[in-house]
Amino acid sequence: MRILFLSNLYPPNAVGGYERLCFEMASALAARQHEVAVLTSDHGGETADYPGQRIRRTWKLAVGKRAIYEPFEGSAAEKQAVDAHNIACLDEEMRAFAPDVLFVWNLFFLDTSLLRTIEKQRRPTVFLLTDNWMIVFLNAGFWHSYFTEHVLDGTHSWLRRLWLRMSRGGSSLSKPRFHLGGSAIFASRFMETLYRDAGITFSDSTVIHHGVTDSSAVPRVARDRFLVRGEVRLLLAGRVVEVKGMHTAIDALPRIAARLPDRRILLTIVGDQGDPQYLQRLRDQIRRLDLDDRVRIQPPVVENELPALFSAHDIFLFPSLYEPFSLTLIHALRAGIPTVASDAGGNVEIVSDGRTGRVFRRADVRSLANQVVQLAHDDGLRAAVAEGGRRIAAEYTFSRMVDQVERYLESRR
Repeated sequence: MRILFLSNLYPPNAVGGYERLCFEMASALAARQHEVAVLTSDHGGETADYPGQRIRRTWKLAVGKRAIYEPFEGSAAEKQAVDAHNIACLDEEMRAFAPDVLFVWNLFFLDTSLLRTIEKQRRPTVFLLTDNWMIVFLNAGFWHSYFTEHVLDGTHSWLRRLWLRMSRGGSSLSKPRFHLGGSAIFASRFMETLYRDAGITFSDSTVIHHGVTDSSAVPRVARDRFLVRGEVRLLLAGRVVEVKGMHTAIDALPRIAARLPDRRILLTIVGDQGDPQYLQRLRDQIRRLDLDDRVRIQPPVVENELPALFSAHDIFLFPSLYEPFSLTLIHALRAGIPTVASDAGGNVEIVSDGRTGRVFRRADVRSLANQVVQLAHDDGLRAAVAEGGRRIAAEYTFSRMVDQVERYLESRR
């Protein structure tokens, strides 16, 4: 097949797992002798060539000059010029590459006019929907309502600022139902349901869960070390943004410490710190709760360093307020570190309470603390969820994902 990937960002320019997964999928399909082209933006300024991939970094993102989450600073005319440029780039690449299939990934920070242009190409089109970007494009009112009422509980946050920015001028597309002629691959049953609730439908769709790079040499996390050293070392890994719920974990620490008075409770937060306002909120929270000697915030690590990171800690926390389906969560379960995850989104499609991990009510500090304390007290429970997590995560391999995606793309052409 001749496959044209469309993505707002592409490595080495990346801010999260979406664009990294896009790169890994493109690389895998190129290795299987498909002809792969990628049309992406120049945001980030870095360039790289990859074997078997034709990469064009010609799109422009409508973002701030200082940070990707800041609003576009140009005039309305300048914004229109950016949108027209991006459409022209797509038309040019369609003529030059003549793909059999358009494979559309994240188009956040682009424009609905580009989505309409994709629809007009009359080529088989498949959308891989790992997050909510298309809901923001087509039904921003639903997005705002859902996140305000079910995720953020009315709080002011970077997500609300982002919604206001992305939905500005797009009210004409806020329709109860919006049908796209292409196909969709959803990362989880949760995402499939969310899009259906938002009134966005496709000619056909399927669910293909994410997978992580295959390896038979994933080290097993040593268990119960904190029983010897008198510590409970908690780990939280992910982008340092409000939707990841890191403030919930910090709020839970005093409760955990009060119920485990004979152990020192430590929390390490590892992740991209691209949202300075939320990072400052966490630092203020740590200072207010007098936890400066108990909480460390560190930069992210590369994937091959994750096993060592998990091995250095006792319990993995995943307190997301909203989560389509997490690769980091799969990595943690594969490593065999006892895991406590919120019941948000796709988490419960891989974490089964008492079998592959522990599940707590999203944003519920008391519920999170209870699950950590139970794991600390119950040797058998720790062993059971650690082993159960390893077994279930072994099914979520990247090669399985590529197989399923490849078959689905071939069936669409």
